[in-house]
Amino acid sequence: MAILAVLILVTIGTAMVNKQTSSGKPVIYWVTDNNPARALQINTFQAWMKKKGYPDCELKLDTANRDVSKQIIQSVSGVGGDVMDCWSGGGDIMYFAEMGIMEDVTEDAKKLGFDPSKTFPSLEDDLKVGGKQYIFPCNVGASMYFVNCEVFKRFGLETPPMTWDIAEFERRGKEFVEVANKGLERRMFFMAENIDMISTMRSYGNDVFNETLTRSRMTGEGNEGYLKALKLNKKWIEEYHLIPSAAEVQSFSTDSGYGGATLQLFFKGNFAMVNIGRYALIQFRQFGTMDLDAVQYPNGGYPNTIIATRAALVYKGGKNKDLAKYFLAYLASEDYNMNIVNDADALPPNPEYTRTEEYLHPKDYPNEWKVHKKFAQDAVDISIVLTKSPFVANKRVYSYLDDARQAVLSKKQTPEESVKYCETRINEEIDRNLLEKPKLRPEYDKQLELQKKIDEYRKTGRKIPKDWISNPYHKKYYKDMGWLETEKNANIQ
Repeated sequence: MAILAVLILVTIGTAMVNKQTSSGKPVIYWVTDNNPARALQINTFQAWMKKKGYPDCELKLDTANRDVSKQIIQSVSGVGGDVMDCWSGGGDIMYFAEMGIMEDVTEDAKKLGFDPSKTFPSLEDDLKVGGKQYIFPCNVGASMYFVNCEVFKRFGLETPPMTWDIAEFERRGKEFVEVANKGLERRMFFMAENIDMISTMRSYGNDVFNETLTRSRMTGEGNEGYLKALKLNKKWIEEYHLIPSAAEVQSFSTDSGYGGATLQLFFKGNFAMVNIGRYALIQFRQFGTMDLDAVQYPNGGYPNTIIATRAALVYKGGKNKDLAKYFLAYLASEDYNMNIVNDADALPPNPEYTRTEEYLHPKDYPNEWKVHKKFAQDAVDISIVLTKSPFVANKRVYSYLDDARQAVLSKKQTPEESVKYCETRINEEIDRNLLEKPKLRPEYDKQLELQKKIDEYRKTGRKIPKDWISNPYHKKYYKDMGWLETEKNANIQ
């Protein structure tokens, strides 16, 4: 009886807190993270709705249910948030689409102005599933190496160039660690805190999957990209000491009074470069003035970076779906984008606003002026989304890749063994998935036939019709290499 009484009281209290406003306005609940910037974004949304003459409503935050497992449970129970954040790179959108909990916003996006043309072109594959649009970005991340120019000047060295190859990175890196650590009892300075394994693999012309996303292809002649990345990572940690080992990172945490956090170590100069997106500026601005620059990852012949987005979806079972779609339109607006421009929370969803003076030259932060244009330009020129196959769980794929890296560093496997094991496990997952979900088989068989045609064309040097390629990496790589047919469509005979 006591428990029942408590539950009744809590239920009444919850209803009082979450009830619609006294004015009778409908309420949109936004499931997102607990970021201080959300308060301004809510206020801007309310003002934007009024300015546009759209229906009067209220936007409220739900920061307690951002966890994906909670979103899934609530959505299938019919009580999901009206608008929910999701990460494009993790494959959430594919999983949610398969569950049927996302509203198809393709036509609404055209009418309200938040279709793929309103964001970075390389993100289009992440916004859609099966040719239908389901999400729109809240912000966009395309990573580079931030450079602490002061630490290079301190040791009398030149800062790195914008574009460089693997050999130049090694040469400059060895010079840096030798000069910076001279006379020290143990290494305290490193060229960078890590290597981006996927971008490094792709810089050699390879990806996790083949062109049609039907198999993992990371072994064999011409497919050694990930093998080379694993060997470089091992060499740069254990032989050249350009990157710290796990033990060396831990030693910073033990010895330093600032907790050994990566960005703080970058600020102090222990890491000359750090691999991260523009959103790092939020924390850098708290540290104090830094002489900053940004450069691309060193490449094996093909410069590239990964682009991803924290995006918003409309819950298909929501009571206010039509109002929620206005929120996605708001994300493409000048009002919202200028919020992202000013608070530096990654890149604004609409690239149009990366060309503004406020973005390029924020008046209070002249030390950042070399940085902003580079992040925006790379997001347009060399960025590619993470590859996601409809025939295998995406998170499992990338966990295998990380397992392979860890196995090499711990000396449990050679790089060759690790890559082969990784490729085998991914392909076994594809085969298992096809057995458990027979509905995937017709599309899979169709794509297999296309793959045979692509392989035949590649052997004879013929150009490939763009419509044959599903893998976003290969679409861009083939285009940049001049390997695509110029025709918009091609028929398979």
